[in-house]
Amino acid sequence: MIDPYLLSQVLPIFFLIILSAFFSSSETALTSISEPLLQKKIFEGDPKAIKTQKLLKKKELTISAVLLGNNLVNILSSALATNLLIKFFGPIGILYSTLLMTSLIFIFAEVLPKIYAIRRPDTLLLYYTPFLIFIVWLLSPINSLVHKLIQFLIRFKDNNSQGSNVDRIRGAILLADKEGGMIKGNRSMLESILDLTDRDISEVMIHRKDIFSVNKETNKINFLNLSKKTPYSRLPVWDKNSENIVGIVYVKDLLRYLLEDTTFNINHVIQEPWFIPETTSLLGQLNAFREKQKQMAFVVDEYGVLQGLVTLEDILEEIVGQIEDEHDSPTISLISDKNGNINVDGNVTLRDLNRKYNLSFPEEDVSTIAGLIINIAKRIPEKGESFIIKNKLVTIISRNQTGITKILIKENS
Repeated sequence: MIDPYLLSQVLPIFFLIILSAFFSSSETALTSISEPLLQKKIFEGDPKAIKTQKLLKKKELTISAVLLGNNLVNILSSALATNLLIKFFGPIGILYSTLLMTSLIFIFAEVLPKIYAIRRPDTLLLYYTPFLIFIVWLLSPINSLVHKLIQFLIRFKDNNSQGSNVDRIRGAILLADKEGGMIKGNRSMLESILDLTDRDISEVMIHRKDIFSVNKETNKINFLNLSKKTPYSRLPVWDKNSENIVGIVYVKDLLRYLLEDTTFNINHVIQEPWFIPETTSLLGQLNAFREKQKQMAFVVDEYGVLQGLVTLEDILEEIVGQIEDEHDSPTISLISDKNGNINVDGNVTLRDLNRKYNLSFPEEDVSTIAGLIINIAKRIPEKGESFIIKNKLVTIISRNQTGITKILIKENS
């Protein structure tokens, strides 16, 4: 016959170990749950998911309550086991209790429930939520004091939650790519979206010397011929000099005006230009294009001097890659041969070069490959000069008076 005293001591110990397993698995489920999957269940109207989301909104307090409860039941179960074994075996019972409870708690209250929680965190947490709500309420007096004490001692305030979230997303992208669940183009596209906030508009703009624009004083016949031949839908208009942009003309408006009106005054169809600072982020400008419902802006420096032009298409190309319509000529600025040698124009951006050929040229100080070489040489190198950059042999193929035009990149053997 089982001793009633022994039973009265052993049953509470096993009950406390079960509670410890509950707390341990709850802690792991709280930190491992897939929030996107939870959002999907909420969208589908799952009432358990809605309660779980409310619990996760105060995750720090919930985890504190779980840890507090776990420590309480572990200490209490160990104390009961020690008291019981000392009565049966004397002082050596302390050693027996330590070995026994360490084994039981480690296997059945820590490792086993946590492994299960890692495998099925969503199902487990949805099931646990009502119990956790009760535990948080029950331990709230002690837990609130402990939580405030911790906040006071460490004086920690998370000012980098947005960056942390971005890092998590970037890590998920890299993990999916590593596991073979993502094609290279999609990875580049997703990473480009994350980089929009950290990149300035000056990195993607068309430089002022490459802007196709028209003089405001151009006569009607030339405007008509230009409208028929231009591949562009918008034409910047300048007055007195090409850097004094005074407006934009929409080609379809210009054609309609030229065909309908016998008199000609460009001011009737010219639109006010939009100037933006060169430090504007790509994400900020993308949102600005959407809000203003415009697709072209002129970039100026801190002195108001024209630096270049940026379009909505330029920003979108930073995400999805080169966009060529029926009027575009195929781009030949990046050509590689079977030996891995790369012939590249000097104005090609380092980002495009790194992304297409998996290179690691630094992008922090300059935006183009020509700019990188000039930055390293501290001058405009001569034709035929070579430089070793990130274990690549970079050779100047051609240049003009003001810059580098053609470059050859190959392995440094």
